Amino acid sequence: MRLLVLVSLLGIAPSPLLAQTLDPTKPTITVIGDGRAETPAEFAWLSFNLRGEGPTSPEAVTALTTTHRKLDASFRALPGKPALETRDGTLSIREVRPKACTVNYGAPNLSTGECAVIGSIATTNVQVKVTPAKQVGDVASLAAQLGAADVNVSNGGLTDTQPLEDKAMRLAVADARRQAQLIADASGRTLGSILRIQDSQTSVNSPLPMPPPPAPPPAYEAREDIVISAAKLAAPLAMTPPTITRAARVSVTYSLLP
Repeated sequence: MRLLVLVSLLGIAPSPLLAQTLDPTKPTITVIGDGRAETPAEFAWLSFNLRGEGPTSPEAVTALTTTHRKLDASFRALPGKPALETRDGTLSIREVRPKACTVNYGAPNLSTGECAVIGSIATTNVQVKVTPAKQVGDVASLAAQLGAADVNVSNGGLTDTQPLEDKAMRLAVADARRQAQLIADASGRTLGSILRIQDSQTSVNSPLPMPPPPAPPPAYEAREDIVISAAKLAAPLAMTPPTITRAARVSVTYSLLP
């Protein structure tokens, strides 16, 4: 925390927020106020990879689709009925050849012989927005239970960050006044009105950039034979994503009266 008492304000740029002509012969005081506000995340982002295998590419894609549908249907059976928005990433379909077949990178292979294709693997990355954020642990646990790989809870977010930003700014202005009043009292002066106020720094403290809103998930039928019910969740996981934080800083100049 820095305190700066100015007898002369020559060379200080006008503020975009509040400015007036200052008399350099009159005593003033300039302080830097800091405000920080935080709140629990409203939603959390979860990502994982799904995989399907088969003797041919169509069969691998079919296996991947079946796993995806089972996962989506089972998500809807979780306790608390969290709101889920799913977005699929890039689809990859790769050929599988015998381990004994070693070739140079990029070299072509015939479709027959010792390097013939013996199967296919289809993979896709899935992102899920989980609301409320406190249920992301159960969603992650269920995804892993149903065969998802590389399960990762990345970050959380808020539907509207403006109230939190406003709170941080109000706290910064209040901190500036507290400092100014302390200095005025210590110097035997009376704190006057605000002559200039400027937002000198506004920062955002968030684990990772928020992904763009996902497209609506496909409407899968929740068939009983493919759904894992809430009672069958092998390992419930309580997890709280990091809080969302906003910080603000203001430079405020007050008049200093006798």
